[in-house]
Amino acid sequence: MYCASCGSEVSTVSYAPCPRCGRPTNGAQVAPPTTTSGGNTIAVVIAVIVGGFVLIGIVGIIAAIAVPNILMAKSRAQQKRTMADLRTLGTSVEAYKADNDAYPNASSIDALVPMLSPKYIQTAPTTDGWTHPLMYFCYKQEAGRCLGYVLGSGGRDGMFEHSEPRLYVESPAGATTNFNCDLIFADGQFIEYPEGTQH
Repeated sequence: MYCASCGSEVSTVSYAPCPRCGRPTNGAQVAPPTTTSGGNTIAVVIAVIVGGFVLIGIVGIIAAIAVPNILMAKSRAQQKRTMADLRTLGTSVEAYKADNDAYPNASSIDALVPMLSPKYIQTAPTTDGWTHPLMYFCYKQEAGRCLGYVLGSGGRDGMFEHSEPRLYVESPAGATTNFNCDLIFADGQFIEYPEGTQH
């Protein structure tokens, strides 16, 4: 066998370079392109796409678990703040009664605040943890004196369950299990309050 380019004797005729002239021994002008890793490139792209979907799935699962827990914790904190504010207001109202032998005779939280501040409370809260207005109502009066009051929050939804505040005292709900339930403080104690798992 001979090199097609220079005629020297070679062991095989192929695209291999001739030892004498350096050109392919079969006479071709250039060697065929070597196989590239095109198959590997496609495999890498597919692996990246699949990995991206797996990552998105994991993030989605974590978000599905975390977001409800975060919202639950936020609602629980708002509820606790509301209860603390109601207790603080109730303590101020009780202090007012100790000095005046009657509770403040008011029909709204806005009418109550000037009667308590600044003597009985420095800054009286007027909204609950969800920024809904609090309720104050003197439900029992005798000779122009208030002998019973109701303080309350409509809960997360801001909707009061009774149209008349005295109904809370006549039929107290006691423990509740929903963030939308009212929080009611009447005559020095909670008569509607959270207990157990809140939804």
